Amino acid sequence: MKFWKDKVFFKKMLALSIPIALQNLITSVLNIFDQLMVGWLPTNADNCLSAVLLCNQIVFIYQIVLFAACNTAVIFISQYAENKDNQHKIPKTYGFLVCVCAFIGIACSLLCTIAPSTVIGLFSPAPEYAQLAKDFMRLVGFSFIPMIFSVSLNFTLRGIKKMKLGLISNIIGVVFNIFFNYILMFGGLGVKPMGFIGAAYGTIISRCVEMLVMVLGTIIAKYPLFSSPKKMFAKEKGFAKKYFKMFFPILCNEVFWVLSSTVYLFVYDKLPNSEIALAGMNIAQSFDKIVSVAMIGIGNAAGVVIGNTIGSGDREKVLDYSKKCNWFSVTVGLMIGIITIPSAFFVPLMFSGASAAAKHTATILLLLFAVTAVFRSISMMTVVGILRSGGDTTFCAITETLLIWLVSVPLVFLFGLVVKANIYVLFLLTNVSEILKATVFLIRVKRQKWLKFMANDTPKKTV
Repeated sequence: MKFWKDKVFFKKMLALSIPIALQNLITSVLNIFDQLMVGWLPTNADNCLSAVLLCNQIVFIYQIVLFAACNTAVIFISQYAENKDNQHKIPKTYGFLVCVCAFIGIACSLLCTIAPSTVIGLFSPAPEYAQLAKDFMRLVGFSFIPMIFSVSLNFTLRGIKKMKLGLISNIIGVVFNIFFNYILMFGGLGVKPMGFIGAAYGTIISRCVEMLVMVLGTIIAKYPLFSSPKKMFAKEKGFAKKYFKMFFPILCNEVFWVLSSTVYLFVYDKLPNSEIALAGMNIAQSFDKIVSVAMIGIGNAAGVVIGNTIGSGDREKVLDYSKKCNWFSVTVGLMIGIITIPSAFFVPLMFSGASAAAKHTATILLLLFAVTAVFRSISMMTVVGILRSGGDTTFCAITETLLIWLVSVPLVFLFGLVVKANIYVLFLLTNVSEILKATVFLIRVKRQKWLKFMANDTPKKTV
């Protein structure tokens, strides 16, 4: 199956995946700059990097919950967009999504700003950077509120194939973040240097700017997401039940996956010289997030393409596209691995404030990231791009959760806390579940039991 010979499919995938990948690339570059600037601090750089890693894990958990809510809405919106009888439901779906995201965002913001010690305490951080993490988290929690609107708009615009605004808002947000981070951390333009904590204020400012760009841009462009409050927030019989039937499996899937990452981080923190292991992992993850934007882009793009095609009712085309998507993911995964291998030897050198041991750790971890890239790419495509778009959220949630928590988590605990293996062995053990997931989900796609037509209950018959 040579997916590149189907020009229609290929053009659809590129038109969607490139903007999505660029958005994720911009976000990852922003994270890199954040890490670099923290690494440039003249004193205590390793502890500051470790504190940022812990806080980023909390932010990541919040984003995952928010993304789960948004991805659920996109499943419906992408099918509605290609079905004229259901296009009027798009503003209602977005209105419902805003309510869900507001509940999540306000709750998480209050928790992190009022009780940062409780939140950070979940990781049992080393005393050298525990207070740094608490101070940083207390401020970053305020950025959760503007994300309610910027993230929900960004995702829903993908469902109707309007990608430009999200990309523009990300670019503007990054420019503001880098500028204010530098000024607030190191001083300039009459501002006294605030050091490590200045990065938190820069994050808050950039999130607010992104929100304003997304809201004003959607209004000016007259995208079909906003309507009168009466129409947007009108109750539609049965929709809430359908939404939460999709949402809870996705949420559980993502939460248990994030919790597993938190468990891994807990084990890493118990290693000898944990500050070196965590700093090295932070550097490696920062670069991996940049090159992995391609698999995120094609996964999310496939979700829209498959969803739109399901909405049109053409079952045969849906199945054909699903096969091509899988080949696409293998190609991208191999490319990411090839790019990461040479990069592993010079990327850590950019973090001038990090110790030599942390840089060496990052190099080895990046080589291991390269080896596992293809399996992660397949998992991303099959789950996010294909199975969830077809409404097969429960199977994905149960399978992924069981493989992670019955295989990788016990292995990491055993080898980390009992055998006392190093960070490299533990990282490889976290990826055992990725190999198993890729295999199981490919089989699921091939058996065709995942396909559900939610916007059109009578699929088009094809010869």
